[in-house]
Amino acid sequence: MVQKHTSRPSPHPWIDTVWQTVCLSDGIYKATPDGSWDLLRSVAPDGISVVFFSGQATEPVDVPYVEGEHSVVISFAAHVYLARDKEVRTGAAVRFLDVTQDQFLLDGVELPLPTFLNAEALVDEMIAAGLLASDDVVARAFTEKPKAASKRSVQQHFKNTTGITQKDFQLIRRAQEAVRRLKAGDSAAAVAFDLGYTDQPHMIKSIKKIMGSLPSNLDAVHKI
Repeated sequence: MVQKHTSRPSPHPWIDTVWQTVCLSDGIYKATPDGSWDLLRSVAPDGISVVFFSGQATEPVDVPYVEGEHSVVISFAAHVYLARDKEVRTGAAVRFLDVTQDQFLLDGVELPLPTFLNAEALVDEMIAAGLLASDDVVARAFTEKPKAASKRSVQQHFKNTTGITQKDFQLIRRAQEAVRRLKAGDSAAAVAFDLGYTDQPHMIKSIKKIMGSLPSNLDAVHKI
C-alpha cells in the first residue's frame, strides 16, 4: 500500500485544507476523521473523473484504491455546509455528482472540476451561486469572541451544521494535535498531559478509536 499525499493550507476562510494524492499501488486507505467534510475528485488510471461529497466522520473509513489513481480533496471548514441539502451527510455516506469532460453539476449549477490549485476560486463560485453557506455560531465557537448563545444552542448549531456533536469535533481535533506532536517526536507523557488526557492509556485509546492506529504506528495517518 503506497500513496503519496501533498497538502497545503488555504487562506480562504471557508476551506480547511486542500489535498492531492497519487496512488503508487493497489491498496486500502484508512480515511481518518479530521473535523471536515470534503469535496473529492478521483481520477481513474484511464482518466475518467468521479466527483462526490463525503461527510464528517468520527471513526476511520476504509477506502479502496488502485495503482495510477489520483485525487484532489477540498476539506471544508467546520462552519460551512451545503445550503440546499436537507440533511447533513456523515460517516461513509457520499453524494455522487454528474461529471462532464471538464465540469461537474451541483444542484443545477455547472462548476469547473476541482484541482489542487483552483480550490479557492471554485469555492468562491459555489458561494456566489448560493450552494454553500456558513453558520456563524460554529465559526466563532472556538475564537476569543464566540457568538452569544446558550450551550444547548451551540450544540444544536454544531449538530445541524456538521452532523456531529461539538464534543466529537473537539475529540477529533485533539487527537489530530496529539498525532501531530507525537510524529514530531514529543514524548507521549508530555502530549497526554498538555492536551488534557487523563493519562497515556486514555490518549492511546482515543487515538486508536479516532485514527485507527496506535501511537506506535502512525505512518498511515496523514490528515492532521
